[in-house]
Amino acid sequence: MNEDALQRKSDSTRSPKTKLRARCPACGAWVNLRDNSEVWDLVECPECNTLLEVVDLRPPTLDYANNSEADEDWEDEDWEDEEQF
Repeated sequence: MNEDALQRKSDSTRSPKTKLRARCPACGAWVNLRDNSEVWDLVECPECNTLLEVVDLRPPTLDYANNSEADEDWEDEDWEDEEQF
């Protein structure tokens, strides 16, 4: 086997351990993360569709996303409606 064939084989059989991933706290499925993921990024579990938040990168750890941002948006809209009266 020549050197080019060995290089192609090694490139195509990379270990999946090089991918950044973490377990879903809801169902235990593996969730793939982007290589440039940061703490507080939001991701969705591909198995149970739970909205998750990256809480740590060493090791990659996910937790349930805090929905307070959605609550704050709703409160802001409510406040704007009251100002119109």
